[in-house]
Amino acid sequence: MKKKFLTAIYIFIIFALMSGMACLSLAADFPDPTPEFFVNDFAGVIDSRTEDEIQNAAVQLYERTGAQVVVVTIDSLGGEPLEIYAVKLFREWGIGEADKNNGVIILVAIEDRMSRIEVGYGLEGALPDGKTGRIQDNYMIPAFKEGNYSEGISVGFLAIVQEVYNEYGIEADTGYERYYYSEQENDADTRNIIYIFIIIAVLILDWIFFKGRLTRFFVYSSMFRRGGGGGFSGGGRSG
Repeated sequence: MKKKFLTAIYIFIIFALMSGMACLSLAADFPDPTPEFFVNDFAGVIDSRTEDEIQNAAVQLYERTGAQVVVVTIDSLGGEPLEIYAVKLFREWGIGEADKNNGVIILVAIEDRMSRIEVGYGLEGALPDGKTGRIQDNYMIPAFKEGNYSEGISVGFLAIVQEVYNEYGIEADTGYERYYYSEQENDADTRNIIYIFIIIAVLILDWIFFKGRLTRFFVYSSMFRRGGGGGFSGGGRSG
């Protein structure tokens, strides 16, 4: 009986040691940050001009607020879940001030076609899940789907930086709002207005000539339609 007990203890110790070694080897797989720290383009998808702009903006933000916004691109997650990889890298690099936890990491995995914005607790009021999700959906992912990673990362980064400045009550013109609203949102608003007028006209004609049969058909069809998404996906949370 005693021998079996000792054997069980030895097995447990060996298992614990192997698990610890596995964790250490997993942590060692993370790349070291570049000397610039704020821009880490390991996947090689950001052009040099954009890198310089991000680096300068990140340094200025850090000097004025103490917050750190770090961009990381990698080829692949290596099978690691996106959320876990982002959190581990966030902690491994010690992003943000330790006492304020005011760091943000923008992680883009090119081959996996996934992105994530991981936010420290000190900035979760300024950057809740919904807002980081919208930043990816509105600014980053549309550019990624066209293969323009420099633009998507740059505008998404500037949107994050602007929100951090707002949280600290500092006036700053990052330029992302001007880019987005002038070139994209105005066009989208115009298209939406045209679509609304077309829909209204079709509904009126349907009720005049077909007594609403087409309207009812499309309503019933949409109730049973299911769809899925493809391409780049994004996620974000505070952690």
